[in-house]
Amino acid sequence: MPIIIRKLLPHESYIYREIRLSCMKNASDYFGSTYEEEVLNPKLKFETFIEIKSPDHFMFGAFDDETLIGITGFHRMERQRDRHRGEVVQVYVDANYRGQNVGEKLIRNVLEYAFTLDGIEQAQLSAIAGNEKAIKLYEKIGFRTFGIQKNYFKMGETYTDQCFMQLFKSDYLPLG
Repeated sequence: MPIIIRKLLPHESYIYREIRLSCMKNASDYFGSTYEEEVLNPKLKFETFIEIKSPDHFMFGAFDDETLIGITGFHRMERQRDRHRGEVVQVYVDANYRGQNVGEKLIRNVLEYAFTLDGIEQAQLSAIAGNEKAIKLYEKIGFRTFGIQKNYFKMGETYTDQCFMQLFKSDYLPLG
């Protein structure tokens, strides 16, 4: 059965929570939030956005039959002067499905939906600077680095740098 990618529905907020907590537990080096912080929240921010069908903050999922195996979200900036931008967030694919282009399809579906929103002209995202696989994927889609912030995260005594990337709607080339 093919992998289906679509926007999550309000009644699916609980499966979003499960995979979000799972990704923070299993791939903790790649996310700013930690499992220990997030598990204490009775409701994650995107759970609420999913439930209220927020037009500006949404989450897409990749499904293998009924099982949610990947997520990627979009968060529109909220101030009047930056509502033309949004951020691609929480890119995650279950380890058993990596190498099958699921992450690329998720990101492209999110971008194609986001770029239909009135006024959205650009998307940005960030990744741990040492996460070369993720950065290569983002570059393949059309994102370009606009900065690296040194010592962005600190885990114990170890720092990691963060790579910031952007894509203009006018530069985006969808597959097909």
